[in-house]
Amino acid sequence: MARISTYNNDTNLSPNDKVIGSDSNSSNKTKNFTLAKLLEWIEDNTELDIVNIGDGIGIYSSRVDNDFQFKTLLAGDDIQLIETATGIEIRYAGISGGTWGQIIGTLSDQTDLQNALDAKQDNLSVAANTGLDLSVSDELSTTYNSTIADNVQSVAVGGISAGTPASQLKSLNVVQVLDTLIFPTVPPSIGTNKSVSLSVSGGGGTLEIGATISRQLTADFIRGTIINGDGTTNPNPLVGAATQYTFSGTGISPSSQASNVLDIGPSVVVSGSNNWSVVVNHDAGTGDYFDNKGNPATNLDASRVSGTVSDNSSSPSITGVHPYFYLKSASPITASSMATAIANGTATKVVASSTGTLNIPYNVSSQYLAVAYPSTSTTKTAYYVTALDNGAITVVFNAVVTQSVNSPDGYWSGVNYKIHTSKSALTNSNPTIQLRNS
Repeated sequence: MARISTYNNDTNLSPNDKVIGSDSNSSNKTKNFTLAKLLEWIEDNTELDIVNIGDGIGIYSSRVDNDFQFKTLLAGDDIQLIETATGIEIRYAGISGGTWGQIIGTLSDQTDLQNALDAKQDNLSVAANTGLDLSVSDELSTTYNSTIADNVQSVAVGGISAGTPASQLKSLNVVQVLDTLIFPTVPPSIGTNKSVSLSVSGGGGTLEIGATISRQLTADFIRGTIINGDGTTNPNPLVGAATQYTFSGTGISPSSQASNVLDIGPSVVVSGSNNWSVVVNHDAGTGDYFDNKGNPATNLDASRVSGTVSDNSSSPSITGVHPYFYLKSASPITASSMATAIANGTATKVVASSTGTLNIPYNVSSQYLAVAYPSTSTTKTAYYVTALDNGAITVVFNAVVTQSVNSPDGYWSGVNYKIHTSKSALTNSNPTIQLRNS
């Protein structure tokens, strides 16, 4: 056999190629060994030691005997070689999510991502009359996108007033429409309006013209109240505090002052109504007031401005009159003697109106009777004692005579009175005789 070194080299190795060698397990007999079996034995029986031979740009460097020599990457590359019980692991600690625009490859190769994307709806759209709205930024919301014409008007439903156009409701979302229906906004209202009442001390009623009186006027100013929409009383008054009181009326010139009390008198009673009035100036109301949902309201603002309030009728009322008189006498009475009796206080004075029926105490026994009342009052034309004793006034009295009369107290003088005098002495036990207008 020729020398082995003289044989040609095989440059096309295959797993089934054979080499000749001695088998130590068979007394070194010469045997054939396939390359596949040699490679299998080497993989099963070779241990590599990892040796770091410094920094570099590559990982694997060379193999010397059973040493696997490598270079570590430069610091900061976050690449590590870790020897574990099962082998060598290469770890890159710096891996993180990619940035859009820097990821390359084919999307269709990522089947899980492609399937997820395929399951998504391509485009979202909403139709009219569905209650949904899609903004330009693809945000889905509710809306009252009814197809009813904008000019169609509603009936009164909940908090929606009759005559509300559809266009107004279309500006709301569904929740707002329902809130308007179910929870209508209740505006605040005026509980009590601003007011002033003028009272007069010392009593009122009918007083004799010319008499002097002293009175105290007191103005009671009410600032008013506000009822919030939820029914509670707002702590802020409707208007501001009073700044000035102006009193005027019988016997006084207009008088403006900060106080709400004015003393008047002595004042002379005049004919007819003796009345006083007051005008109160006040500031504007301040402070919030609210609807039933707790929102500040403005619907009462026009009623809260600065202004005035007045009372043109003081209470109690005082009416000035000329009194009427009556006289009983055992002797005949004339109009002239009656005027004298009035002036000297002999006749009985009654401070009351004489425009209607006069009730004169009667119960006479052989006495003459005279009655006098201001000429401005209606002339009396009938008398009445009982259902069986009544008739024309001229049955009992002479024709009426007008006579000038003076006050017994000096309150007035030269006032014309109508005077009735009885024709004869009268006897009657009934308590009252009436002189009537008809």
